[in-house]
Amino acid sequence: MSKHIILYFVILLAAYQVRAGNYGDYRSWEAALKNRHEVRKIKITFQQMDSIPDVLDQFPNLEELNLSNNNISKLPPSLFRCKKLKTLLLVRNHIANIPEDLCNMTQLEELSLAYNGIIQVPDCIGNLHKLNELSFSGNELDTLPESIGKLKNLTVLRLNWNRFRHLPAGITQLRKLELLDVGNNYLQDLPENIGDLDELHFFYINRNLLITIPESVSKMQKLQELDAVRCGVIRLTNAFSDIWSLENVYIDDRTLLFYQNPRFIRRQQITVVGKEGNVYRPTQ
Repeated sequence: MSKHIILYFVILLAAYQVRAGNYGDYRSWEAALKNRHEVRKIKITFQQMDSIPDVLDQFPNLEELNLSNNNISKLPPSLFRCKKLKTLLLVRNHIANIPEDLCNMTQLEELSLAYNGIIQVPDCIGNLHKLNELSFSGNELDTLPESIGKLKNLTVLRLNWNRFRHLPAGITQLRKLELLDVGNNYLQDLPENIGDLDELHFFYINRNLLITIPESVSKMQKLQELDAVRCGVIRLTNAFSDIWSLENVYIDDRTLLFYQNPRFIRRQQITVVGKEGNVYRPTQ
């Protein structure tokens, strides 16, 4: 086979891969409306858009909608008729009120309403039983409904940068949870049975007002990373010392570390964060 023919097939294959990679992925309403049945994903971000065209139900195969970093304040009725939508990302908008119609989108698997100025979450949020990831980061929340405990498939829950002083007891029912971020709040305590979250790998309680940490955390035997920088406690409970999987621990220079199990000292990396440390771990 000649070099020219080989080169032709290489170019053809590359073009096919590019086309396949972009198939169904649209970055404008105009292009999407021209190919309504092909649309799988719409991503229109950083466009200063203040409203969403009420046309979303015209995309019968839409699975992902990302309209983050805009000026959107209301959600159109057509959104709630998107029966195949699995991912809804509305980060950094102005959606201060969550409409209850959103709770009817029971097919959702990922939902982010981070940084929207939300002050209340409707009780019906528990209807979204297929959710794997949920983010309310950066809002004005001080309470969550107990129905949060109905989200049995949740693996990631981000509640950081809010106004929580206490967490609902129902949060300990999220037995598949692998990441819980409640950093940068005003938490005075944690549920006594927080250790029931025994699938947890990442636990972030940094920058709070905690007085103690429940001894039940000893049951978190899959925990890999703990961020307790300026969490409020003077000494981390020794309940963490026998968690063999714990590899990364972040504390500040005023916090006393738990007594380390000699068997795990070589595995564990302890990072002491100074006052100037704002970004200090890769997972931030």
